[in-house]
Amino acid sequence: MSVSLETGLRTGEVIGLTWDAIDWEKRTLTVNKTLEYRHKQAFWRADPPKTQQSYRTIPLTNRAYEILQSVELSRAYRKESPMLSQTLEYIDRRTGVKSQLIMRDLGFINFQTGMPNKNSSYDAHLYKLCDEAGIKRFCMHALRHTYATRAIESGMQSKVLQKLLGHASIKTTMDRYVHVTDDSMANAVRQFESYQSA
Repeated sequence: MSVSLETGLRTGEVIGLTWDAIDWEKRTLTVNKTLEYRHKQAFWRADPPKTQQSYRTIPLTNRAYEILQSVELSRAYRKESPMLSQTLEYIDRRTGVKSQLIMRDLGFINFQTGMPNKNSSYDAHLYKLCDEAGIKRFCMHALRHTYATRAIESGMQSKVLQKLLGHASIKTTMDRYVHVTDDSMANAVRQFESYQSA
């Protein structure tokens, strides 16, 4: 979950993240596939990212880098289900070439079962945390919205945010993902006011 807050990745992008997508030297993460569990059909499905623009390489924050590094260091000790011996195939949207997702190379798996994390298990865990904190429930996708809002509040250019989120349209980024808070409005007015008096 913390990785989503630090990168803005979609849930399927987090679930489908494999170690070969991380460049430890450059401190980047490349989004080139997704993974989801299809409950009705009861099987795992690998896919290319949502759109052409969803293929992207994201510079990692120090926090994201530390999280990924700690998960990678614990990899040798994690429980692994026989399901991780599977290799899933999908068609790369950019090239039309058949590609593979090797389940054993997944970055995030359930530490209790050794299975890949299902989309719904992230939401269920978040709901439990919300209930314990006595706040209104929200889902994993809300973390992507939070990332976008905090990025704009920190001064990130909207076109840069669009690229980081993998959106085809700046309108999607700004209208659906960036939410103006009372604090950000007050800060913007103070900033405007100080500019006017300079």
